[in-house]
Amino acid sequence: MYKEPAFCVLKSRDAFAPSPVLKDVQCHGRLDAVLFELTLRQTYCNESDQVLEVIYTFPLPDQAVVLGFASELNGERHEGQVVAKHRAERLYEESLAEGDMPVMLEALPDGLHTANIGNLKAGDRVVLEVRFAQLLAFDQGRLRVTVPTTIAPRYGSAERSGLQPQQVPQASLDAEYPVTLSLTVGNALAHATVDCPTHRFATGVTADGEKRLDLLPGAWLDRDVVFTVTPQEPRASLLVHANNHFDTSAPFTMMAALQPAAGRVKERIALKLLVDCSGSMAGDSIASARAALHGVVGGLSRGDHLSLSRFGTTVQHLLTLPDLSPSALRRLHHQIDGINADLGGTEMLNAFREVFALPSGSDDTGADILLITDGEIWQADELIDTARCSGHRVFAIGVGSAPAEGVLRSLAEATGGACEFATPGEVLEAAAQRMLSRIRQFSVTNVRLDWGSTPVWTSGPASSVFGGDTVIAFAGFTCPPPTSSIRLLAEDARGAVELAKVQTDASCAGDRLPRIAAAHRLCNAAEDEALAIQYQLMSRQTNCIVVHRRAEADKASEQAELHRVSSMLAAGWGATSRVSEMVNLPDNFLQVMYSPVRPDIVGSQIHFSRTLSQSRPPATIELMARTVAEFLAEGGQIHELAMHCEGLSLHSEAQQALDDAVRLGLNVEQVWLLFAHWANTRRDGLADGDLAITLQPHLSAIDPGVRAQVLRVYEQRLGAYPIDGWTLSRAQRLRRSLGRLVPLGSEKQRT
Repeated sequence: MYKEPAFCVLKSRDAFAPSPVLKDVQCHGRLDAVLFELTLRQTYCNESDQVLEVIYTFPLPDQAVVLGFASELNGERHEGQVVAKHRAERLYEESLAEGDMPVMLEALPDGLHTANIGNLKAGDRVVLEVRFAQLLAFDQGRLRVTVPTTIAPRYGSAERSGLQPQQVPQASLDAEYPVTLSLTVGNALAHATVDCPTHRFATGVTADGEKRLDLLPGAWLDRDVVFTVTPQEPRASLLVHANNHFDTSAPFTMMAALQPAAGRVKERIALKLLVDCSGSMAGDSIASARAALHGVVGGLSRGDHLSLSRFGTTVQHLLTLPDLSPSALRRLHHQIDGINADLGGTEMLNAFREVFALPSGSDDTGADILLITDGEIWQADELIDTARCSGHRVFAIGVGSAPAEGVLRSLAEATGGACEFATPGEVLEAAAQRMLSRIRQFSVTNVRLDWGSTPVWTSGPASSVFGGDTVIAFAGFTCPPPTSSIRLLAEDARGAVELAKVQTDASCAGDRLPRIAAAHRLCNAAEDEALAIQYQLMSRQTNCIVVHRRAEADKASEQAELHRVSSMLAAGWGATSRVSEMVNLPDNFLQVMYSPVRPDIVGSQIHFSRTLSQSRPPATIELMARTVAEFLAEGGQIHELAMHCEGLSLHSEAQQALDDAVRLGLNVEQVWLLFAHWANTRRDGLADGDLAITLQPHLSAIDPGVRAQVLRVYEQRLGAYPIDGWTLSRAQRLRRSLGRLVPLGSEKQRT
């Protein structure tokens, strides 16, 4: 019988490590008007002979509200409970020690979440189910539905932004996780045009006559899934109301979704363009950035003022606010074509400081900033505070297959700007034109909602309002106010104005609306653990916990091995691949065309187990250690050490040794410090006294037990190799091979 040849084999990078435990992800979503709900099911299987503690950090939409979490262990389902974070962590540790299987879900900044699965025994199969809801907004006449699937590597220190070492997402070129996704569109949008610019899909009709979209087979967790919904008719301003059984003092929850019309526009604008040219933008993202820049320039006219700057590790000002003429615009298009992602790291804070300092032109209203970036940075708080104090409005267009939505939204909202996102496959010029239409509008101040009566509490609206975008606000009442009395008010140069008025209303069954409203209130509260527990919401003060109690004979009797699930590397990130055109491709065509990996721009959280470059020999043990030594001798900051070492092309054995050290609980900087220490003190090592003195203060901060384990890992994996090369004698190769024999059938593969 003929058998299709295997074109792809997925197996563990380490013969002694378990096979990948995340097997597949299934998503089922529903869109009713502006309410989007999705159920996400992740399947994990332990096919090793070890007990594992599995940790996986994954993204949800930044504005998603988790409404339910459940765990199914070998078919037995338990619902999660939201409790105070310290209590959830205590329950998790106690259950882990008792041999049961605890599962804990944690909420992190920017829509990231970490799932912790303790004591996953050999042969166990667990399905985690996360159900969330999100309120969408019609922006310039359309809805954009995004389901993020992976976390692209970010610049900076994740730990300094508040993540624990085990929560820091890792991206791997070896990881491959299939995803199935379906979206049902309710009758409220029955006549709307629905498209998916990121994936190939099939359309159908449900038994209830509703539209359904299904991704075709071959989709992976390597890029955001995006749907765009464009209604044929204008949307009316709407009031949605629901009963709130969580709060007897305000038993009615109201949500107003208002559609202000476009108002007066400025005759001229002063605009500072800032484009990210760091290494992560190479490939698809910088091509998208150039397309967006062309779209912006195409929407400018004589009398507008413009500056153009690009940044990475450094900042380059290409143009500074000339009076635009047709000839200047033509030259600018040619200049844009020459922009590349060749400026190193993403030093966004310094770039903003320099651009803030540029002259704002002759317009008394000052200049706005339009940022084009993938947003892949940690530690955005100082950046946002600086931007808020600058007096500039910041508008952002997020590009790439998995842009950091939360970072860019926070930056825009803090300064009175707005966001657009456009992944490869979407029309960047159109996104730029929509953003320009906002920038040209006159600002309004003192934006407020007149509810017609006094609410018990309110949340929203945002301080920045643009004609053509939806404005959303919530309130709680003892008695519902008259629908016709609810108005959106503001002040502009002419005085007080009415921007929009509620035209129709609808009811919302269940507890979704009160809980979504409570989540919005939590966003504006510094700490409110009680409110989160009252409404069973994930927050920085609460976790969700499930405990599967095992029978006494079935309890885990050995200590669990830590297993961190790596994310798939975002398609097109850093020019490691190219996202192909999605239109009219044959079913068997690969949607991602891989090109040679560029090791000079690879983030420290990406792990490789194949040869990176045929033209660059791998760095020797001596060169790796000297790289660390020179960095420290020149006064380098420890938190930048991993980024400094990224340019090294690593031998597979060296990379595996570093990966093994990370699994023991150290951060990447500590792993490099211990590597330099081991290379300095090993037999026939560097024996550099100055290096030993430099390393000592840093090594003393590392737990001695963990330090000893890591040094043993380095010695076992790399001790046989000479310090200045990677050649082993035949006897050494045989000993290493015999020491790593794998039992027959232990490697898993998929055709």
